[in-house]
Amino acid sequence: MRYNIGDALLRLTPGAQWVLRGDEYSGLEWLDETQTKPTEEEIVQKIAELEYQEEVNEYQRQRAAEYPSMADQQDMQFHDAVNGTTTWKDAIQAVKDKYPKKKMNTRTLNKRKKDALAKLEASRES
Repeated sequence: MRYNIGDALLRLTPGAQWVLRGDEYSGLEWLDETQTKPTEEEIVQKIAELEYQEEVNEYQRQRAAEYPSMADQQDMQFHDAVNGTTTWKDAIQAVKDKYPKKKMNTRTLNKRKKDALAKLEASRES
């Protein structure tokens, strides 16, 4: 998923009132009287964070696509209970092993934010 200014604003300033004309920061009209308008730098950093989080969470989508259907899982659980086997646990663990859980790495996140700021600065200079 590609994130944008609106996505960043929704997370940085939940419930704030604003209007965005176009897709650039210059088109952001801040209407909220209680929350401070985020800077362009804050917004590009939040977008970088959201995109990194999306990458980290990819394992969840991969697992969901490969887990057996709920009907199949219930059938496995029934037969495991009757036969004293572990086919259900084994099937689930195989998917978990194939797509291990990932967490955000602070260094990587900070680098992504720094790179986003550098890209913003470069776009301002050109």
